[in-house]
Amino acid sequence: MEQKYQSLGLVAGANLKRLIKQSSYKTQEEFAYEFGTDVRTVGRWINHGIDRLSTIEQIADFFGIAVSDILSL
Repeated sequence: MEQKYQSLGLVAGANLKRLIKQSSYKTQEEFAYEFGTDVRTVGRWINHGIDRLSTIEQIADFFGIAVSDILSL
């Protein structure tokens, strides 16, 4: 069961990377500033996955998309 959650976190990280590139922010640094977090945190989310549902919900709300969009392949 742990592997499934870890995999969803990695999918969310990959989708975050895609969302940043498609947005007006273009870089992790710009997104981190607007989102209100450290660029190292954003890099960790992208490279190692997002492990908190609350964070995924905040990111989905920030981009105006559904949580399921971040968690889908």
